[in-house]
Amino acid sequence: MNRVVAIGAVMVGLLTAATVLAYIPPPDFLSGRMADKRARMKFRRLQVTMLCRDDASATERKELLYLKTSGLVRRQGPEGEVTICRQGKCFRKQGEAKPTRLPAWSYLPYLYFAEHGVKGSRYTSLFKSLGIDLKVDTVSRFHSRQAVILGAKNWERDRPQFWLDKELYLPLRLMVRDASALVDILWIGWGSKTGGDWFPDRIEIRIDGAVAETCRVTEVKSGASMPDSLFAW
Repeated sequence: MNRVVAIGAVMVGLLTAATVLAYIPPPDFLSGRMADKRARMKFRRLQVTMLCRDDASATERKELLYLKTSGLVRRQGPEGEVTICRQGKCFRKQGEAKPTRLPAWSYLPYLYFAEHGVKGSRYTSLFKSLGIDLKVDTVSRFHSRQAVILGAKNWERDRPQFWLDKELYLPLRLMVRDASALVDILWIGWGSKTGGDWFPDRIEIRIDGAVAETCRVTEVKSGASMPDSLFAW
């Protein structure tokens, strides 16, 4: 009888644990915790050194990324190539050539780092504007981390969706539509010695499943001098 009771207690414990793991807080709560996490970091200027390549066979190129609140981004590549993002719009220019407008999603890989003091409603509104159905959710794994998925079930990889670390409340993955293409933005390797919770170890962008670009981070500096003229286009 004691054995039966013990087995029953174990089963109840397992069912309870499964229920806890399966529970997904409301989107507004998750957005709020994500905003709170960002606010506690208190950094307003980040300078990130990266080694980037377009695919696995390409040679890595050194790039500098400047992030300044609110919403200012400068990405500086080799041979005078510069990308500037302001007010959610990004342009790329090469030397004295006229700047070229980039796709609307181009600001999304940097949004979390270039905006400070925003409320959770900022993220909730963003998700809705990207076509993410906040009434649909599930949990999954992402590089050994437990993730909440907003906008899709675990087996759906063709719908706009956002993945958030369930414990750390840090962004892991964002999938959005660009016309007929599916753009997949991944923030990989939070908690590294290089970036800690400030910045992930790697940012990867895939388009329709194929790797379009991978940037691995080699150095992150906080509080670097960044005059607004650095972000002029």
